[in-house]
Amino acid sequence: MSRYFLIIWSFGVFAQSNSETLFFENPSVIQFEDRSRRKFDNAVIADLDQDGYLDLLLTEHSRRVELYWNNKGTFVKGEPFIFGDTHGIAVADYNQDGNLDVIVQPGGGNGEKPSKPISFQVKPDRTISGGDAFAHFEGSRGRAAKLVDVDNDGVLDLITTAFPPNNLLSHAHFLYKNEGALSFKFIDYLPHADRFGMRSTITDFNNDGISDILFYGCNNMIVAKSEGNFSFTDVSKEVLGALSKTNQVNSISEIDFDNDGDMDLFLTRSREPFGYESDYDKATKAFYFFARMKPFLYDNLKIEGDFIMENLQMAFPDFDVFIGSKKHLWQRKEDKHGHHDVKITPEEAQGWPEDTTKRGLYIGYLGNGLWRVAGETNSPTSAVIHNVVSKPEVIALEDMPAKLLENRGGVFFDVTAEFGIDIQEQTSSSAVGDFNNDGWSDIFVLRYGNPSKQTKQILLLNQGGKKFIRSESHGIITKELGAVGMGADAFDYDKDGDLDIICANERGKWHLFTNNSNSSNNYIQVNVGNSPSGKASAMGAVLTVAACNNTSKRVVGATSSPYSHSFNTYLHVGLGTCEQIENAFVTWSNGEKMNLKITTLNKIYHTEN
Repeated sequence: MSRYFLIIWSFGVFAQSNSETLFFENPSVIQFEDRSRRKFDNAVIADLDQDGYLDLLLTEHSRRVELYWNNKGTFVKGEPFIFGDTHGIAVADYNQDGNLDVIVQPGGGNGEKPSKPISFQVKPDRTISGGDAFAHFEGSRGRAAKLVDVDNDGVLDLITTAFPPNNLLSHAHFLYKNEGALSFKFIDYLPHADRFGMRSTITDFNNDGISDILFYGCNNMIVAKSEGNFSFTDVSKEVLGALSKTNQVNSISEIDFDNDGDMDLFLTRSREPFGYESDYDKATKAFYFFARMKPFLYDNLKIEGDFIMENLQMAFPDFDVFIGSKKHLWQRKEDKHGHHDVKITPEEAQGWPEDTTKRGLYIGYLGNGLWRVAGETNSPTSAVIHNVVSKPEVIALEDMPAKLLENRGGVFFDVTAEFGIDIQEQTSSSAVGDFNNDGWSDIFVLRYGNPSKQTKQILLLNQGGKKFIRSESHGIITKELGAVGMGADAFDYDKDGDLDIICANERGKWHLFTNNSNSSNNYIQVNVGNSPSGKASAMGAVLTVAACNNTSKRVVGATSSPYSHSFNTYLHVGLGTCEQIENAFVTWSNGEKMNLKITTLNKIYHTEN
């Protein structure tokens, strides 16, 4: 049998010792490519081969999706099966045939090539089939894909979002009903925010057992309340009030930070991914720039020695780099989809060309240690230039504070300052979990960062539901230059009872940080399968636990991802010093429930035997 549940407990607060490094990277666990590339969204986490260990799908934007099989706590790279411009990915067994399905949202070629979602099937022997598009769907510049039991019948329906064509916002979000046998029927367009409101989070804000949707991304946020019958009502003003005008939200995490049984929200925020950026690190003399769609010019760069450029990234269609007055074409040694390093002597780059009308990147030496970098490209162009001895003009990023919103009876209130959170900079994503097993959900925050230097990330430790403090010794540092934050999630990849973190940087790398906590706190995990009758998927199931006078909730499929939908069925609950669970049960989306008899702590329980 399968189940979902919510957990209630009592515990002691565990404060991390400053001497303990909580997380570390271990290259023997997973061998990511040591090359920076464009990314899109969070990791997609699911036990694809159903062997009891969580596997990974990692999107390399406009190139392919990398597949990593989990072999009992270490990963091996599989053969990729998703290629091209890929956005949101959703995983679950939506046709209930026992195999996991993977729905992929391709891009739309800047609106010139509208696409339709594609479906694959993964069998326990790791063979993969499918790859056909949903031919009857409306083509779009696809973004999010979320599998949700909209009418509470246990069967997963589909919600997709798109970058709307020609400002037709009514065509931004789509609702499809599951009709079985790999088929969905279009029902309606969903409430929308503004043109960039393509991001989405599934949550049950009013605790009625029906999944609602948050849409966000640019100037405002939308709360689409599900009526349970394939209709949704925009209740943004009633639920968020003035907070509905919160702009530039790029991820939303569910978090029951106070263990009161309802889901609060943590919001990260950063700039739109289309504007200009530049920054400078005086200590390392590194200058970073990002440009797109318009002419750019970085003039009179005072550089010591040769011209050294790290992590040059140029996306389709303008890849050419022209050197000096004669416009010598710089020759790449690797594929065009990722990181390139450029080293040029002043003699090789003498002068500046008279004609720079051809799109691309131009580099020229002007004499007296001064260099010029300029050009025009349709798609993003970025790099870090080293040994810049005088500070160039930079574009300072606007502060966009992260926000913690408390759920009070289905209405949200900003309690960021009250709970000690002070993150004024831009942030890209977050991962929620009880990282020290003290019984209270913590928050890992992925910073947007300064691409001219390495980034120490942020870990907020929950102090008994009363406030959060920053850990200073968490050990989560991303070192690649020229990259900004992208996505983060938490999962227990090695089944050792504590939550690990996987994150990615845009124009950077993937990172898996293993939890090294030496805490003696207790925990349990529950692997949720289908409902006892077999009629309901585990997706959206809720685990509830009562222990030591506290209540907490875990949900299958919970993620900060604005576009993708993981299927992590292993629900983790820290218990602190609590040694006895009074009550634990799982509730599936169709209302089925299963009581769990948990007599031994620090182990994994399964709803199916």
